[in-house]
Amino acid sequence: MTFNPINLNLNKTVAYLALVLIFSACTDNHEIKPDPLPNDIPSLEKHLKDGLTGDTRLQAYYMLYGRYLYKDNDKAEWYIDELLKLAKEENSQPYIARAKHGKGYVKQIKGDYLGALPWLLQAVDLFDELDDVARMADDINNIGLIFLKVEGYKDAIPYFEKAAIAYKRTEDLKYQSVAVTNLAICNSKTQQYTEAKENIRLAVALQLQFDSNDVNRLAHVYNEAGNIFYNASQYNQAIEHYNKALAFNPNYEQMQVILYDNLANTYLTKGNYDKATKFLSKGRGISIDNKTAVERYNIEGTLYQQQDKHLKAIEIFEQAINMADKEIINEPLNNTLELLSKSYRIMTDNGAKVAYEDIYRIADLKEQQQELKDSFYNGMNAKALQAALSKEVEAHNNRKLQASMEAQQWVMFRYAIAILVGLLMLLWVMTKQKRRWALSSHEWEAKSNEWEASTHELEDTYQEIASENQELRSMHEKIKERHELFLEVSKRILEEPVPEEYLKRIEEKERIDKRELD
Repeated sequence: MTFNPINLNLNKTVAYLALVLIFSACTDNHEIKPDPLPNDIPSLEKHLKDGLTGDTRLQAYYMLYGRYLYKDNDKAEWYIDELLKLAKEENSQPYIARAKHGKGYVKQIKGDYLGALPWLLQAVDLFDELDDVARMADDINNIGLIFLKVEGYKDAIPYFEKAAIAYKRTEDLKYQSVAVTNLAICNSKTQQYTEAKENIRLAVALQLQFDSNDVNRLAHVYNEAGNIFYNASQYNQAIEHYNKALAFNPNYEQMQVILYDNLANTYLTKGNYDKATKFLSKGRGISIDNKTAVERYNIEGTLYQQQDKHLKAIEIFEQAINMADKEIINEPLNNTLELLSKSYRIMTDNGAKVAYEDIYRIADLKEQQQELKDSFYNGMNAKALQAALSKEVEAHNNRKLQASMEAQQWVMFRYAIAILVGLLMLLWVMTKQKRRWALSSHEWEAKSNEWEASTHELEDTYQEIASENQELRSMHEKIKERHELFLEVSKRILEEPVPEEYLKRIEEKERIDKRELD
């Protein structure tokens, strides 16, 4: 859930658990487990002492890093440093990439986010060059988680989007669902509720397609869906999704308590105190960590506070204070102190007496928490850390661009050298053939003269033909004129009547011819 007006959701606990689940999943998924080597720490370390060499030694270092990762961070980092050193000596690019991933991941687990980021960025680039898409996607997701942890939700979104696309390329439905879930959380945190709902539905569908029997993972995704609807003030839909998560009956008991408490908090927000009480009671008697327990006390104390039962609320808040770890930055404890102060103010406004030592004690605890925050951040708040992380990403990209430009310049230089060498060879060949060309130049000159003379003859012939052609055109025009004149004369003759005298002569001629024939 997100913070409601009384600041009592369990979203930070859920987010913490989600991060742990996501980290371990992404790290173990592609871990190398070579057959020749044992899996337990003592046997692996013994093999190293016995003098493993080459790839087998690289594998042993990487396996020991994985075995120590959640047991002893410092030991895991020592092995990853040894791996990086040996991988560089052996020029093993795959293990250099994995070593840089491991270096960044250890720092990420330790909370050194600014120190982790450069290593993870380098690992992403190397995995990309090696076409190791799965590991590349893991570290893109890890970078997104760093921004999510420092509340840089807008900066985290593009990394989760890229991770989801990369997992899709590898047809890895499980971790595509993980990346899309993280994306949905960031959408919700930035009030992009439409996108958040679409992505969380996709995350559910992907998980169901991958493994519909993974009850813990499905409960987690449906719980996040409930948180998204809660943040969007759609409390009925939030309740529906929390209930769906419970229906999977997760065997991770703390997840069950979180779901009960989220339901209680949602009903409390709606003013339904009976159902809030019912779900709070369901979570009693189940083993949970201190942080979750303090958040439960805060919900329960607020339940009494909103019903003006301030003495009972104060009693519950005091239990939360006694249980909370006061030596660390503890957000649930800060919420407890604010809620307790609120009840004390209401009581004094109503004429009740509050002991000064209680007021001073609350003030001292608040001051202690503030000092812890100042000491931890050392003047660098979350926004400053976000800015520093963004600058590191920008610097990394600039370094990549510079390296790319230098590579292009080197390629262009090589091409220029090749062209120069080619020109020198051509000059050498031309020089070598110069004498031969000189000896035969008179032949070329004679041929040239012949061609020139032939050209002139052709030009003269063309002129003659052109002249004759012109004469033919002129004669054609004259014949055409005479023909037209003949047609005109013939037409006139035909139109005029034949003279009678001429007709008589013709008849006389015909009689004479006839007698001669007889």
